[in-house]
Amino acid sequence: MKRIVGASLLAVILVALCIQGARWQFDRHEVRHAKNELIRANIAKAPIMESDLTILSLNEVAWRSIKLTGRFNPESEILVRNRYHEGKYGFGVVTLFQSSAGKSYWVDRGWVVAGKDALTPPETKPVSSELISIEGRVRVENIEAQISGTVFAVPGNDGGSQLARWNNEKAISTEPFYFDLVSSDNSTFTPDVPATLPELSDGPHLAYTVQWVLFAGLVLFGLYLVIREERKVQAEKL
Repeated sequence: MKRIVGASLLAVILVALCIQGARWQFDRHEVRHAKNELIRANIAKAPIMESDLTILSLNEVAWRSIKLTGRFNPESEILVRNRYHEGKYGFGVVTLFQSSAGKSYWVDRGWVVAGKDALTPPETKPVSSELISIEGRVRVENIEAQISGTVFAVPGNDGGSQLARWNNEKAISTEPFYFDLVSSDNSTFTPDVPATLPELSDGPHLAYTVQWVLFAGLVLFGLYLVIREERKVQAEKL
């Protein structure tokens, strides 16, 4: 009898954990699916203007095309490590852009291949501070963070804000958006390998949900075997 009680208590705990895991994974699936639908809808819409960034909601501007004029600041440029293109290691090139409205933004100017060794810097497309018009894609960090994520959550570990790291590195302050550069009226500024859209996949979360449910079923089946075996033993004693 004690064996059945102990097994039942353990089963209750394990099933509760499995249900919690299933619910968390299903929530992740729902969020990611909704955000993927948001991306699909927004990339198909007409470009917005810089003034729209203060009028529209974050969901309305995320991943939208945007047109604005201003100047690059070549002295404020950052190389972002661990960027890959077609299996080749390289860097993302992020340059400060000051719009004609007097606002500052980081602009991702695409991917460049790494140098031949660790001591050789990559060759980047130079930019000047001439007045130009650019078309980019609006990136909103707190929306993107809801799309990404690992199989198991690590509380309090969101990796920090990418924009905050860039601003701290250059000791400046920018607007709470950044842009992927798509094109420019100066064609020499247009990236050879622009930043790509994320893969619009719902990921493995729904499959993991099913797995957690199966684990709960296995726990209950194991409890059934324990109870059956214990009753068989008790019957033999009579």
